[in-house]
Amino acid sequence: MCETLQEVEQGLSRLVQGLEPEALRGSDAMALVASFSRLEHLAAAGKALSARRVSETGVYELEGHRFAGEWLASETGDSLSGALSVLEAAEQVARLPELDEAVRSGELSAAQAKELAGAAVIDPASTRELLEAARTENLEGLRRRCAQVRAAKASAEDAERRARRLHRSRRLRTFTGDDGAFHLDARLSPEAGASVLARLREEAEKIFSSRRTEGLRESSQAYLADALVALVTRTGESDGHRPKALAHLRVDLSALRRGSTGPGELCEIAGVGPVSVATARELLGDSIAELLVTSATDVHAICHLGRAVPARLRSALLERDRCCVVPGCGQTRNLEIDHHLIPFAEGGPASLENLARICHHHHFLKTHEGYALDGGPGAWVWVHPNGRRDGPGPLRPPPEAPPPPPLSRDGLGTGPPAAKDKSPTPAPPSLFASA
Repeated sequence: MCETLQEVEQGLSRLVQGLEPEALRGSDAMALVASFSRLEHLAAAGKALSARRVSETGVYELEGHRFAGEWLASETGDSLSGALSVLEAAEQVARLPELDEAVRSGELSAAQAKELAGAAVIDPASTRELLEAARTENLEGLRRRCAQVRAAKASAEDAERRARRLHRSRRLRTFTGDDGAFHLDARLSPEAGASVLARLREEAEKIFSSRRTEGLRESSQAYLADALVALVTRTGESDGHRPKALAHLRVDLSALRRGSTGPGELCEIAGVGPVSVATARELLGDSIAELLVTSATDVHAICHLGRAVPARLRSALLERDRCCVVPGCGQTRNLEIDHHLIPFAEGGPASLENLARICHHHHFLKTHEGYALDGGPGAWVWVHPNGRRDGPGPLRPPPEAPPPPPLSRDGLGTGPPAAKDKSPTPAPPSLFASA
């Protein structure tokens, strides 16, 4: 087999070396692109199948490599993450006979096979439907289909595991390009990504508006880059009272009622993609969410959701909880508001008794790792999953100002909302108006 493959490789090499594109008719060039693409698919399939066998036998260790992904990256000149993706997809395809047949036939590209394998291994019954989508849709459309399959299959427990996995895999790396430019590459959870993107877009809008008056106009990506630099290098700002993100969530009415998506139903966040209903509910935590509820093709309602803590209540909370209330923490920056008695997803009220400010790390542990916050001001208790309790005791600095006056019923968020001016105002030009 190896000798035959070498002969094919040599013949293909001679064909490419002698190829004169200028001498081809357009139709012949199109036919060659189709043939080369099929060969590329077959080569990728053969590479993945052989690489999986190398991983199984451990022969890569004989060449001094620590693991199969490192060897494959060295052999192919691909990145380590790309090599690991090839091996992961190869292992998944091996468990799905129908997909394995399509890959071996050269029907799928490496990118299509990777997307299909990641979704079909979670829901094997969807394999045939996804293969049909690969034949009729482009790669971006196939990715959306696969993401919808993964989100629909995810139970609340699956969402918790996924949240922990994505949190553990978070990373940020930097490198310098050949031209000397600084590059930044980050991997974040969907909710963190939504928050970052919303904040960047908000800052980019400000930069766009200020420069527009000067007659300057650049690409939206350039403004986002400027926004990142401005936000990271800015100093002297207060803790801030803004929500973490403005998320646009589209979900089918039946899925929202059920708590999970079914076949053909959607639960998507603009700029993030399909997510499970459980993840969407978690994203509504400290966000302002514009919720578009649909049933089939009919739009039922558009409403704004979120914790929406009233200004006076937020001021009282900032005064009471000057640092993370978890005993022993003391973090004072980037604190998040937590519904510690009755969760927000269960209708927990925005009241001083039900709210506490904790850091992102402890918020994650409480939401996804089984930790709990008990007690109250001056006697907070951090409860571990094994039942161990840390606290109680006041561990933050004593207040330097007198306590705020008692909150009115409206301040607690239970009274009627204040009247707002309904007069229409023209919307200013927006950098992301067409996004």
